[in-house]
Amino acid sequence: MSHGIAEGNSFAFTTGAYGNRPTFVLTRNRVDDQHEISLYELAPGDIATARRDRFERTGKSVTISVCELDDAIVGDSSPSELSGSDDTAYDWDDWCAIRIATLRGGAFNEVSSLIESTFRDLDLGPETVCTGDPASVSLPEAAGVRLSIAFRAMKPMRRRDRLREVAKGIDQMSLGECYYWHAKARSPSSPSGTKALRVLLADHI
Repeated sequence: MSHGIAEGNSFAFTTGAYGNRPTFVLTRNRVDDQHEISLYELAPGDIATARRDRFERTGKSVTISVCELDDAIVGDSSPSELSGSDDTAYDWDDWCAIRIATLRGGAFNEVSSLIESTFRDLDLGPETVCTGDPASVSLPEAAGVRLSIAFRAMKPMRRRDRLREVAKGIDQMSLGECYYWHAKARSPSSPSGTKALRVLLADHI
């Protein structure tokens, strides 16, 4: 597997760890008169809690924020209903949402191009979460993985040119590369994984 920037964008959607169940939610809100967009990963409660505990045991500065599904989703819809799939196909009773990151200001504006590209591959309209009233959209695993590395990498950044380069670089990555960086960012034993991604994509600026 190549760990650099791939030529083009081979965004082939595959069945995720939980089948075709949506496993990410993207939510746009307005807080203190400012637009913000948050990405959440969905997981069974015991798995989410175990992941949070692993990070806490390492004593690192990175923390895992776990919340109820209702707190991650605008309105009363389930993740299945947000994706337009049959809500009876999945049981969400014991599932929670793990907050990946929330982007505001310049980061929100620059990640919008990546959201548009990702949604285009899903035949979804990006305006649902990029403009208008607060709303949520659920996503399959492959799309969520791509966005999750962008949200993590862009969260502490301020310079618009560097934010733009990160979004563009991730948009050009193969799906295999996205999963590689996603695994590094999620591992408590690799606390510098996201920093390494920022260096790879934007350190030349």
